[in-house]
Amino acid sequence: RRNRLLARMALGLLALLVLGGSLYLWFKNYRQEQAVQQFLTLLQREDYPNAYALWGCKVETPCPHYDYKSFQEDWGPSSAAGKVRSFRLGRSRETGSGVIIPVAVNDRPPVKLWVETKTGVLGFAPPLL
Repeated sequence: RRNRLLARMALGLLALLVLGGSLYLWFKNYRQEQAVQQFLTLLQREDYPNAYALWGCKVETPCPHYDYKSFQEDWGPSSAAGKVRSFRLGRSRETGSGVIIPVAVNDRPPVKLWVETKTGVLGFAPPLL
C-alpha cells in the first residue's frame, strides 16, 4: 500500500513538472507576441502614428535610422503587402536580448520582427537570425 502511494505521488509530480514546463514554453514570449499583435492590429485600423510609436519613434520626432516615410513605405497602404487585412504570427524564439517573431501579412511570405525584451520596442530582425 505504501509503495502504491509513493508511485502515485511520483507520477503526480512528474505530470505536474511536464504541465509546468509546457505552460512555460507556451507563454514565455507572451508579452512580445502581444506587442506584435498590437502593432498589426493598429496597422489594420490604419492607425499608423501609434503603430510607428511601437518602434520607439514618433511622427513629430522620427527615429534617425527609420523615419516615418520609410515606415509608411514598409507598412503603409501603398507598401508591397498593401493594407493589412489579415496576419498570422509564427513561432517565436528568444535570441540575445530579444525575441524574433515571424509574421505573415495578407498571406505573403513571413517577415521576421524583433521585439526587445526589456523595452518592448519593435524592429526588423537582423538578417542572419
